[in-house]
Amino acid sequence: MSWELISQRIHRAAILLLVFGVPSLFIQCATDKVALELAHYVNQDILNISELEQKSLQKYALVTGPNYTSDKRVYDTLKNDVLPVYKRFLTKLRDLSPKEVEVKKLHKFYIRGAELLYGGFKTKMLGLETNNVFVMQAANKKIEKGRLETERWRKELDLLAERHGLKKRGK
Repeated sequence: MSWELISQRIHRAAILLLVFGVPSLFIQCATDKVALELAHYVNQDILNISELEQKSLQKYALVTGPNYTSDKRVYDTLKNDVLPVYKRFLTKLRDLSPKEVEVKKLHKFYIRGAELLYGGFKTKMLGLETNNVFVMQAANKKIEKGRLETERWRKELDLLAERHGLKKRGK
């Protein structure tokens, strides 16, 4: 698989994560503890930090896929924009501590996905520094795994919300 094809796939994945990664806000329609915590988790906790994730993924998308122009540009963007902002997001995400078991389990999917993405970005920087195709391929696999895990978080979030009677705003 060519570097260009891999880069395009990763770019598409980053865009999808951007578009679908920010959770919909939920209206509390139930009074059970899980529903209350889940509504707070999404409407306040995640919403308060999601801008950091969006900002870093937007910067990444601007230099990859069809927007790719040079390895130096990707490297500089990762070093100066993506990694510092995504690290702040990941730190804040790890600081969230839901109490209810179902929400706690859900939150772990997001943390795992974010850690994979962050690790993938760091590995990509290393691959660019060393000009190592194998390291770059490993980085892209990590980034894809992270995207899939955060996608899983999103699906599980929607299912959990539905099970506990939460409705998305506007529905």
